[in-house]
Amino acid sequence: MSRLAVWGRIVTAVPLGYAATSLLVMALARLIPGDRAQATVLATLLSFAIYAALIVYVFAASSARKAFAVTLALAVLGGGIAWLSISTGGRL
Repeated sequence: MSRLAVWGRIVTAVPLGYAATSLLVMALARLIPGDRAQATVLATLLSFAIYAALIVYVFAASSARKAFAVTLALAVLGGGIAWLSISTGGRL
């Protein structure tokens, strides 16, 4: 694996992975049923597993482009769900 591919995976895993995880956690906190505080705590606890799994996936993917595309798709999905929930005025 070339140095450029490794750096691409690092950039994909760390800043983009963190952003994707944050957006997914925002969406999860709004989707988990129950009290808002408990849903937020559960989503925050799940963030550690999500971020770790995403980093493992980025370095295990067959190509850096595929890892980038999947991470970006997860970020868009999480952001879209969070945006939809916020724009409708509450939790989904």
